Amino acid sequence: MSDEITAVLLAALAERLGTDEDDTLTADSLEDAAAEVQLYLGWTDDEWAGEIPAAIQRKVVQLAALYYRRDSLEADNPGVASTSVTEDKLSQSVTYRSSDSYAAQENALLQSLARYRRVSL
Repeated sequence: MSDEITAVLLAALAERLGTDEDDTLTADSLEDAAAEVQLYLGWTDDEWAGEIPAAIQRKVVQLAALYYRRDSLEADNPGVASTSVTEDKLSQSVTYRSSDSYAAQENALLQSLARYRRVSL
């Protein structure tokens, strides 16, 4: 991806997440998502460095947001999706995250790009 497109996508991702563009996790998430989309599409580095359709750019940002949330939540509360505590009658509930839920979301995002995949001959 060109530096210009990367800067635009990084700004869009930071705005979507409410983070700073200089945040390392934000930049790493975008880089990982871009690499995953390029691999899924089967595009060469030359194709990826050229003009990328807006639909693909949006999916890269969505995938990067998914990666960011997965990684930031995992760092704060490993494996925990949500917790609930009631004080009056003392109860506590913990819901654990499944790696399958992130994988399913990732697959759905990537499959929405299937029409852009390179056809192998």
